[in-house]
Amino acid sequence: MESRNRAEATVKKVRKEIEDLLHDRFDVPDDFALKENDNFFGMQGLFGPRELTYVSYMLEARYSIQFNKKEYDDPKFYSISGLSEIVAQMLSGD
Repeated sequence: MESRNRAEATVKKVRKEIEDLLHDRFDVPDDFALKENDNFFGMQGLFGPRELTYVSYMLEARYSIQFNKKEYDDPKFYSISGLSEIVAQMLSGD
């Protein structure tokens, strides 16, 4: 149970950092993260492949991780929720 709580806390922390990055570096509305559909490419043209590349680079640098083909091919990679889970899983070593 404790490891599950720790994993959930890590996902929340990573999600917050992604949201902060989107708000600070891109012209993303503040309420975007609150929407049910948090898919990066559903952002009314505000976010494209170039921006997602930048976000992934920033996460790799921040957490000393390296995304590979497996992560890029995972549909979860393209949403805030999913990307947060992927990063948290990489950090836990699973």
